[in-house]
Amino acid sequence: MEQEITELPDYNKISFKEQAPVPLEEVLPDASPQALDLLGRFLLYPPQQRISASQALLHHYFFTAPLPVHPSELPIPQRPGGPAPKAHPGPPHVHDFHVDRPLEESLLNPELIRPFIPEG
Repeated sequence: MEQEITELPDYNKISFKEQAPVPLEEVLPDASPQALDLLGRFLLYPPQQRISASQALLHHYFFTAPLPVHPSELPIPQRPGGPAPKAHPGPPHVHDFHVDRPLEESLLNPELIRPFIPEG
């Protein structure tokens, strides 16, 4: 059973003046509407109203451009006066992602996660 915040032992030790929340659009003015929606769903209180991890992985933020890619597929920033970066266009997005399938089935290159899989 989850405890509510008011039931925690130190809840009444500190009090803050009530303030209106700052809209996420002002905190993150360059974020897309999809990113703001997902972040807002993570920040909900009480916790039972927050988006679950499996729901979050299927949020439309992860399926709108620019699509998530492995770091090796990201463009390399150009240093002033340095050579032009090589483009990493990456393969087209063709996978159907689902949180209940093994991660290896969703990756373009399963070898990318091999170092992180415990042997056993």
